[in-house]
Amino acid sequence: MFLSTEQTRVAMFGLDDKLSWRPVERPVGPQPLPAWVKGAKVNWHEGYTNSPSIRLTVDGDVRDWPDKRFRQEGRHYRAYHEDGRLEQYAHGGAISMVELGRFQSADGTLRQCRRSGPEWAETGEKALGQMWHGGGFVDYGYEPGEWVKVMMRATTAQAGFGGAEIPLLMEDGSDLVLRGPWHVGAPAGYAEVSYQMRGERWGARAGLYITLDLFTRIMARFQAHLELVEVTYGGCTTIEPMKPEWSEPKRIIYEREWLARKAAREAAKSEAA
Repeated sequence: MFLSTEQTRVAMFGLDDKLSWRPVERPVGPQPLPAWVKGAKVNWHEGYTNSPSIRLTVDGDVRDWPDKRFRQEGRHYRAYHEDGRLEQYAHGGAISMVELGRFQSADGTLRQCRRSGPEWAETGEKALGQMWHGGGFVDYGYEPGEWVKVMMRATTAQAGFGGAEIPLLMEDGSDLVLRGPWHVGAPAGYAEVSYQMRGERWGARAGLYITLDLFTRIMARFQAHLELVEVTYGGCTTIEPMKPEWSEPKRIIYEREWLARKAAREAAKSEAA
């Protein structure tokens, strides 16, 4: 079974609730960062027991880089970037040749999805009308082409990501389609973050993993007033920030507050009786 970090902790509730933690040493002074990192914000998930999460502000789609290639590591498929980025999926199904639908552009290129944009506003087969792009509304259209059936290397179909098909370019240059892969927690030495591209009007994107070294350097640059701690419970270890007024990780703070509220309710009931 493939589970995310939060799903694993829910599944382990009552089985592995013992929490251990330790402070994480942060670098001091200006730290080198990749040019695409422009900021970092903390979502404390107030009112919920979820661990605090980090959303980066970035330039461009940082899960897309030149010559990105995946390697298979057991039941995980991972692409590594030298600057500390990682994209990964999990799938345990067998690989075989499968007939899949693909869009064939006018130049013969096969793609999983039909592209759209202002460049096809007049020449595209179907007009989309106006959409937001580059700070204003512009005319959009679909690129010309047709849907075709092709034989491709693919995994068995599973239900991860709603059954979505994820095309990968492997290290040996071969193509592979993961059908319904799963989202899982960060591997050892990495932290999971979300990101939002500068100028993008909609919400953050998930699925970006970065090395712990890069994570601590980013936090030291953009959230230097927050302490970082390594927290282990529920079968997972994560790196998370603490509010300045906290002396312990969020889960301990919340559990103490919950126990205090529970004791107050029981005391009130006793007095009423």
